[in-house]
Amino acid sequence: MNVTHQVSHTTTGWRITQRTSQPLHPTAVTGATASASPTEGTTKMTEEPVRSVSPAAVPLQMAELVLKTARFEEMFAWYSHLLGRGPFYERTPDPDAPPRPAGMPERAVDVRLAFFEIHDNGHPHSQILGLFGIGSLADVAPAGPGLHHFQFGVGSLGELINQYERMSAIGATPHRTANHGQATSFYFRDPDGNIIEFSCSNFPTAAQEREFMASPGFAANPSGLELDAAAFAARFHAGEPVEQLLSIDVPAGAPA
Repeated sequence: MNVTHQVSHTTTGWRITQRTSQPLHPTAVTGATASASPTEGTTKMTEEPVRSVSPAAVPLQMAELVLKTARFEEMFAWYSHLLGRGPFYERTPDPDAPPRPAGMPERAVDVRLAFFEIHDNGHPHSQILGLFGIGSLADVAPAGPGLHHFQFGVGSLGELINQYERMSAIGATPHRTANHGQATSFYFRDPDGNIIEFSCSNFPTAAQEREFMASPGFAANPSGLELDAAAFAARFHAGEPVEQLLSIDVPAGAPA
């Protein structure tokens, strides 16, 4: 039996038609039915469903974030500590490899690189942090358009305090700590000056969090209340109730 495919375009999408040539039966062929014959052949047409692209957005998730740096070794050590593990893949470029084409951004083959797993939600929904070592950035100022900060979420206030103390163990201290109302956050700078936020929700459900964010108090002051990181951690270790630590009373006229 021989099978060929014919592709044609319709107003609603591409249509794929399958043509199957097969022997005929000695019985006569009538209408749309066919029977086999060892000596004669016929063409049978089979239409598959029209394939079209939906205009609706597909579900997305943030899967990979890649930072470029001239301080590769410092950044490598800093993020290994932050994540509690080293990269699952790293590579040093071949010094004899041909140069990248003019005008093309740096590719993985061109740079010293490392990929860290942040979280595995089951293939293909993993979350990856990458580092690209690019020596030419040594004298480039970090300010300007682009990334402002990125956030690592944790599951509880206890985990948030634990992460704060892990970072303190290597001399990293937050430049800002705040109760935003819907969440509480500690902000650090990595060796390149990128702002890294660690955050936990102040509410047990997303619905309650969104409800707070729709309140007049949050609209008046989405930044919330500034905290002293060390004093806040001390209150946690002293046994102050979590509900009290995460509560917020934002004055309507407070600065954002």
